[in-house]
Amino acid sequence: MTKIADHHRVSSSFLARVCTRMNVPRPPRGHWVKLANEIPSPQPPLPEAGPGDLQVWRRGDALGAVSRPVPKAPAPRKIKPEQLRISRSRQHPVVVGAYEVFEQGRVIDQGFLKPGRQRLVDVVVTKPQLEPALKLANQLFLKLEAAGHRVMFAPSDRTYARASFDEHEHPPKKPRHRHPALWSPSKPTVVFVGTVAIGLTLFEMTEELEARYIDGKYIPTSKIPSQQMRRLSSTWNWSTRMDFATGRLCIRAFSPYPWTDWSQSWKEAKQGSLRGQLDEIVQQLTDAAPVIARLVEEAEEQARIRQQEGMEQIRRREERERIRLQNEAREQARTDLLSAIKHWDDIKRIQAFFSDAESSVSNLSETERCIAMDKLAQARELVGELDPLQALLEWKGPRERL
Repeated sequence: MTKIADHHRVSSSFLARVCTRMNVPRPPRGHWVKLANEIPSPQPPLPEAGPGDLQVWRRGDALGAVSRPVPKAPAPRKIKPEQLRISRSRQHPVVVGAYEVFEQGRVIDQGFLKPGRQRLVDVVVTKPQLEPALKLANQLFLKLEAAGHRVMFAPSDRTYARASFDEHEHPPKKPRHRHPALWSPSKPTVVFVGTVAIGLTLFEMTEELEARYIDGKYIPTSKIPSQQMRRLSSTWNWSTRMDFATGRLCIRAFSPYPWTDWSQSWKEAKQGSLRGQLDEIVQQLTDAAPVIARLVEEAEEQARIRQQEGMEQIRRREERERIRLQNEAREQARTDLLSAIKHWDDIKRIQAFFSDAESSVSNLSETERCIAMDKLAQARELVGELDPLQALLEWKGPRERL
């Protein structure tokens, strides 16, 4: 470490941070002493570059910069149930501290929480379902990590977009504009299967029910006691159809890559039923990685084709512009040349006029000759310098104009 640090003219402690940032194993303390005493100290293999891992470093580079990895799914494998055993007391780092922030959030329509922070786990629920939702998300994340998949906020190595969703259990045919909008995080929560990112959103579903407006709020008709319904006066209340939170959760996985359309959802038939499906969800997410990787590859190929087509369009446009400018230059040069020739002809006629006038002055009397010469001088001064070659020298050809 010291020799390599000297070579790059940095400190060994800084180089250690570089290795950590690049996920490059380095000799632990006592490694060389063990080898000198013939004590085994195995060298761990260089792991595959993971999401967000720095792959190239040069002296002067910032350690925060990362290269853009190509999404690559691992080989298909069947995950055994014993691999997914987790500690129920452990909290995943993405979920740590989320409950307090969500609980202090603003409550909007249908009781959904809208916290003041954006960098949070992608959970969209009402206050009564906050704790069950975070517990479910925590269990899912821990199981995914137990299967060898990394769960994190989307890194900055490329563009990861959170896909929009409809919170209705049975989405209407025509999308509805919601105001205020549901909360959304600044960065999607993603799981990396190999280097393939899969976005994860956990939300509470809503359903449309018939409701009555009673005492300043809408109440589902099914939740109003029959005796109260009979007492209600149609004059002071009315029925309509409104959306209400169901208390049932939905896990939605999606492709966070631009120009790729893939998503899959797992909905609760009754509250808490998703907990028993987590192992199956982990396997399905693992199996989905090759599909998303192929979609990303196709999307990037289409983007490359679009880029080439765009560059070709720019080239053709520039070529048309170049030809247009050439034609304009030739036409303007021709017009100016004809104008110069006409000016040349005018100069020749004016010069001929003065020559004839000067030759005729000699036939006049002394007084008339003086008067004529004075007028000729005034005329020459009025016309100015007459140089037939100057007009040609001032003319610009097509190449000069370009």
